[in-house]
Amino acid sequence: MNKVLSIIGLLSLLMIFSNSYADGNPNPDGKIKGSVAEAKTQTPVEYATVALYCADNNELISGAISDHLGHFKIDRPKTIGEYYLIISFIGLEKIKSNVFKVEKGNSNINLGNFFFESSSNELDEVEITAKKSAVKYQIDKKVINVDKQITSEAGTAVDVLENVPSVQVDVEGNVSLRGSSGFTVLIDGKPTILEPSDALRQIPSRSIENIEIITNPSVKYEPDGATGIINVITKKNRLDGLSGIVNTNVGSFDQYGGDFQLSFRTNKLNFILGANHNKRTRPGTMATERRTLFNDSIYYLESFGDRERGFTRSSIRGGVEYDLSKNDFISISGRYGDWNMNTNSNLRYNEWTKPVSDIFSYNSMEHTKRGGTYYSIDGVFQHTFTKNDRPKKLQFADSSKMLSENKKPGKGEDYKPAIKHVLNFEINYRNRDSKESSTNELRTLSDELIGGNKNIENGPSESIRFKLDYTKPVGLTDKFEAGLQGRSGRSKDATELWFYNLETSKFELIDEYSHFIDYNRNIYAAYGLYAGNAGKFAYQLGLRTEYTNRKIDMIEHDEFIIDRWDYFPSIHTSYNLPSDQQIMASYSRRIERPRGWWLEPFITWVDQFNVRQGNPDLKPQYIGSWETSYIKNFGDNFFSMEAYYRVTNNKVERIISVYQENVMLRKPENIGKDYSLGLEAMLNIGLFKWWDIKLSGNYYNYKLNGELSYFSGDKFITLLFKSTSTNWNSRFNNTFQLWKNGVLQFNSRYNSSSVTAQGSRTGYFTLDAAFRVSFLNKSLTANLQGRDILSTALRESTSEGLEFDSHYKYDPKSPVVALTISYRFNNFKASRHTGQNGGDDTDEL
Repeated sequence: MNKVLSIIGLLSLLMIFSNSYADGNPNPDGKIKGSVAEAKTQTPVEYATVALYCADNNELISGAISDHLGHFKIDRPKTIGEYYLIISFIGLEKIKSNVFKVEKGNSNINLGNFFFESSSNELDEVEITAKKSAVKYQIDKKVINVDKQITSEAGTAVDVLENVPSVQVDVEGNVSLRGSSGFTVLIDGKPTILEPSDALRQIPSRSIENIEIITNPSVKYEPDGATGIINVITKKNRLDGLSGIVNTNVGSFDQYGGDFQLSFRTNKLNFILGANHNKRTRPGTMATERRTLFNDSIYYLESFGDRERGFTRSSIRGGVEYDLSKNDFISISGRYGDWNMNTNSNLRYNEWTKPVSDIFSYNSMEHTKRGGTYYSIDGVFQHTFTKNDRPKKLQFADSSKMLSENKKPGKGEDYKPAIKHVLNFEINYRNRDSKESSTNELRTLSDELIGGNKNIENGPSESIRFKLDYTKPVGLTDKFEAGLQGRSGRSKDATELWFYNLETSKFELIDEYSHFIDYNRNIYAAYGLYAGNAGKFAYQLGLRTEYTNRKIDMIEHDEFIIDRWDYFPSIHTSYNLPSDQQIMASYSRRIERPRGWWLEPFITWVDQFNVRQGNPDLKPQYIGSWETSYIKNFGDNFFSMEAYYRVTNNKVERIISVYQENVMLRKPENIGKDYSLGLEAMLNIGLFKWWDIKLSGNYYNYKLNGELSYFSGDKFITLLFKSTSTNWNSRFNNTFQLWKNGVLQFNSRYNSSSVTAQGSRTGYFTLDAAFRVSFLNKSLTANLQGRDILSTALRESTSEGLEFDSHYKYDPKSPVVALTISYRFNNFKASRHTGQNGGDDTDEL
């Protein structure tokens, strides 16, 4: 508790200092304010260029860029006189305001709303050169601009996340969010049937517009995931006619791939077609050492050799969007894909026992293949009610009309686009045919087959989800949201185990370890949320309730049934301080439900030396999460600091124990509680016009308390334990604008060591670099990148418990070099908005 108060105190000191600084340096000149939106859709326009001109001589005085709500602010000129604005954005008609006067005084000048009309014939006449922020903070999430991460262009979403605040990626490509693998992945606001890390491996980085990191989601989102949500927003096109983008890449270690996306838009219709195929491999060397005690003997096992993991993915997607009317929108889209993850290893094993000292040496060759096909269908219907609560004065498209009717602009007021009155319905269907096989062969040094096993696990799974969301504006800036959501999923898995018989020289089916399981789960939810503003203070309060019905059915076991109600509150607040500063605080309660195979009560042989077993009695993990943050913007730069505290009840860990002679068992158990108390900071600053840096760090104390249970011979032993570590990680990004179309970037990161319930893992450092150059008016782009160029990504971990200890080391081959070529035609540009739950939601306060 003292540590919580210390961090809150530190933030308070920063805020007091910032307020003191602001009070001592007031802006004496005020601001010229307004907002920009599209006339047809009433959608705010982000990154519109707003230029201020003197009416007497048409001289350019100053300018600004609109934010994600379409707002802009320009320093009020010190010279009294008449001025006008020119507002422009690619693909839209320029707006020239009527002349307005700047008189004596320091009051703000509010010019109201400006509305763009569509203009596809001006695409070649406007060039936007303003910088887009690498990270944008909203009341309940961080939005990461992927275009800033050029060192990961040839990779996937996993490679992008290696350089994203709050996220860590291990050498296997497994992602964790603030130290936990328990998070939810959304793609364009929609769930995926794949496991989180598997889903992220399927998404080419070049198809990503931005990534939302939601560490304290509101009740509008499903509460699954201990540490929150990673929402990947893919690129979309908003230009009329045919346009698209094509990417291809090739690299070391048998890396190659490509993807394309086409869009054909008419007045009311938009057709989308895309596809991708990519292959990546992660070769390396590994070594293990293990000591176990069984039946009064000590068994030693060591291995070393080569291992390679390969990822292959292909998919095709398409969809159609149709504006039924001014207020009605419908879309249907689908995706079909195939993915495979192969692991091949060739290891030398040495075994010996004490008191016996003879060493038995042999080779172990393992091949694992995991993957299958999947498809999804998504439907969306949205109705926007004509009547809303927008004040009449905000309906004017020309600021001069507002000025004439109101005589003069108000003082100190912000005119915001009205929140839409919307009813949204979505339905999603997911289907996956999963196949997994693993073959392990043991051979003498003269290549004679002396043993082995083969595991096969196949089974389809499907899910259907629906949600009905309603948003009602309350006044100009407040809103009420409510919704109903449901999801129903079913999976069937058939597992088989085959052992090699020396007498018959064949693999034979072992019925004892072959099983069939039928898993059904239904979850129904309702939520309500109110969000509003009180001056500079914004807030968002919500409550969600869920009913869960789950049944696990096996022929040789009893049914395992759950009927449960859960409640999940959330609260988010923010306060705008002077001088472009903001503080935010939030709380949410979440749940981490056990994964499907964690519930299987039978033994599954992974290889000759390892088995796993599920636990149908696992309780879900319940997480309470508190956050507070401070943000300071200065021009295109910003500084942020976040303090967080997370408590996990019914903490689940995969506990290791001795199963048989030289065989280890891994089984998930509820072991107790864990606590994470941390501070995360980020600094984005442009040192010069040609040099930008981004420095971020995460420092947290991790504590794990509970009890571990083991079988030792015929005894059941329970041990109390407490593990504590101070963890930290940092990222340092340097981007150099060598010339107009040439960019050089270096990304470095360090992850410190950490503890688990039964051991620890070491820290590591990596450095990536990339050089990108554009041709043909930026339509053609080439990017040469190198990952882990210093070959420092060595990973090590240790585990120990009752009657065993082990050490693991993996050294990936590096550096990885790749070249990516991209071509855009017809001025393909990603959409500036993506609607419900995806991208820049204009209804967020």
